[in-house]
Amino acid sequence: MLRERIAAAREKLASEPDGSYSIELFVSENSDAARMERFLVRARDLVPLQEVYVVPIATGSRYLIRVVYGAYAGKEASAEAAKRLPPKYQNAFQFGLRSFAELRASI
Repeated sequence: MLRERIAAAREKLASEPDGSYSIELFVSENSDAARMERFLVRARDLVPLQEVYVVPIATGSRYLIRVVYGAYAGKEASAEAAKRLPPKYQNAFQFGLRSFAELRASI
């Protein structure tokens, strides 16, 4: 499931315009595959999994995982969508709104 979400992220990053936005759920320094698989299993019960994208980020000697949700026409649309995320996500995450240009530049 993790590889599928990484592949989907690559496709989405290649196809979305720079001005499109996504909701950043979290960034983790813990890139443990089993941990990410468990997150994705739980996520599929809360949101459409095809809208969850896992973006690996290599920064020098550190390897990070960024998890984003959805693709929206602009920042305002992504902010409105963030308000409609499940209550569990509203409580667990401090959302960031990221443009696809910014997401592409981070990989």
